[in-house]
Formats: sequence, C-alpha cells, structure tokens
Amino acid sequence: MYLFCYARSERARKTGDMILSSAEGEWITDSENFVTQVPRRADGAVLLILPVEAAVKLLIERFYPADIKYPVLFMAPDGSYSGILRYAGYNTHEILVKICNITGARKLSTPEDRADFAPDLMKAVKDHSMTASDNKLLSDICDYIKEGGTVDLYTDLELHLGEPVLDTLSFAPFQFRFNQKKELGQAYASLCGEDDYSVFITCSTLPPSLSDLGKCLKLVPRSVVVGLELTARTDPDYARETVRKILVNHEIDPLSVATIAVSSITRESDAVRAVAEDLGCFVTSFDSRLLKAVKVPLNPTYAPSKMGADICTAAACIASDNGRILVRRAGGTGGILLTASMKKGSLILTE
Repeated sequence: MYLFCYARSERARKTGDMILSSAEGEWITDSENFVTQVPRRADGAVLLILPVEAAVKLLIERFYPADIKYPVLFMAPDGSYSGILRYAGYNTHEILVKICNITGARKLSTPEDRADFAPDLMKAVKDHSMTASDNKLLSDICDYIKEGGTVDLYTDLELHLGEPVLDTLSFAPFQFRFNQKKELGQAYASLCGEDDYSVFITCSTLPPSLSDLGKCLKLVPRSVVVGLELTARTDPDYARETVRKILVNHEIDPLSVATIAVSSITRESDAVRAVAEDLGCFVTSFDSRLLKAVKVPLNPTYAPSKMGADICTAAACIASDNGRILVRRAGGTGGILLTASMKKGSLILTE
C-alpha cells in the first residue's frame, strides 16, 4: 500500500510519522489542490488523521466522489481508532488492517458490518438470464459478498446500482464503453491479484489470457438482439455456422443473444430455427410491411437510392426498442445478413 496522509495537529502528525515509518507514503501538503497533484497508483489510499467529523467534512468537500479513485480512511489523531470512509477496490479493508496493526488502533469498520446490506448477486444473475463462465466460482463469489467482501466489477454495459452508496461497498465498479475492451482488459490486468475475485459483466468476447489472472468470473446477460435476413432455402447448418462466426468476428458473445428478429415470412424456415436453437434464444417476427416502413438510422456507407429495404436492421431496431447498433448488415456470401443491437436501457444489478 502507498498512503497519502493528511493531518493538522502535532499529535496527529506524530501518529502519521509512526505509520509512514512502517509503510510507504507521503504527506498531503495542500488538501485543496491534492486531487490535481497526486499521481495515480493502483495501491494508493488516502488516510485522514483527523476527528471523524472533520474527516467526513473534508472527504465531502475536497475528495468526493469522482475527483479521486482511492480508498479514503480516517484515524483518530491519537491513533486509538480507525475506519473506512470510502471503499475503492477489494483491498480497502486490508489497508485498514495493516494501518491498525502498525498503531494498535481499534477498527471501526469490519466486513461483517457490510454483510447486513450486501446485495444478492445470484438474484441479479437469474433476473437477467446471465450465463456464468463458472458456476462454482459464481457461488463462491456470492458467498464472499454475503460475508461482507468486496469484489472488483468490470463492465462495458450501462449498469445501474439500486443504492450506489451502499452497493459500492460490495462492488468496486470499473465502467468502460462498449468499444473499450482493450482498456478494460488493461485495467483488470494492472489491478488484479492472484487470489482476488473479479466479475466481468459484458456481452463481448474477452481475451482468453484474462481468465488466467486471479479468480475471474464472466457473466453474460441476454441483452443483444440479432436482426436476420436470409432466404427460405438457406441451409440450416450453414446459417448456424455463419451467424455464430459473424458474431464472434465482431467480438459479440453468442451467449448474449436474447432473440432473433426476422420477417414473418422467414420465421418458420429451418434455417431460422437452427440459428435460434444454436444460440439458445427465441424468435421474434414482424410483418414485412412494418419492417419496410421502419425508418432505420442513416448509414453513410449505403446509397438509399440503390438499395432495398434494410430488413435485418429494421427488425433489430424494433426488437431492441431502438437500442445501440453494434454491427450492421454483416454477412457472408450465402445470402445471410445480420444486424446486432443492444437492448435499450440499463441493466439493473441491485435493487
């Protein structure tokens, strides 16, 4: 750990010097400009050696909430007790334990306290029909959270926590955009320890190398809609293989597909049934006249005067409630075209 300590009184400074003699760190000399001057460290933490009411006021007015990503702890000026004001990462409580071991301070924050309001991750998995990469690991992480533990949570989806102030005591969220998979992986690789629990909630494929780091659980919600165009005579095996290949090539996890959206004319074709069966999803169909009337988002790579109705995009837009398009009119040489869209709205992880 690397501590950024702040104190006002001589007594508090003596307590801080005792801590810094046994741990890496430095003094904060200017609390007002601290957040613009401090370097980013994965093992950093802020320690306010102040009475608790003063520490809370300083946290709110100087460090809260988005200015700084570090855990924030406080310690009484005489070193008699210490606690956590802001969790940020799975190791926040470990930092508290180390600080208290140096000074002999009494810990005011324990994992057992958080167990009283820990969210139910298993319920969220069932509610959103998520597929877990490892059911045993899912069970272990759920038990760990119920016991008051904190896990890092990585996602490139719109994620909503019902009570962010409390839920972030159990989940340390790292949120990225859908096209930032590389940055997501880099953040995980830099922060993850060998025995640390981490949860990825994503509809994207992830590099296999990430699963070799720590205890990594991937949860895939059924949040993607695939609009599909094909002919009634399309070979079912070819359709199955082609759709799966297109999704993977565009880094979309096939397990994330909630429904195949097609025209009513092709709904009963063997190819559509084969694709739905392979992806484990259901089929949604729309009248062809409705699909042709849909005003799909403009695509600068197509000349409207030279192309027919964009059936697959229209179907995906309707079924996803005009959600964000991930890939448009991708296909092979066999007459199969698909558009993939993300369902509109946030994924509610806790209530």
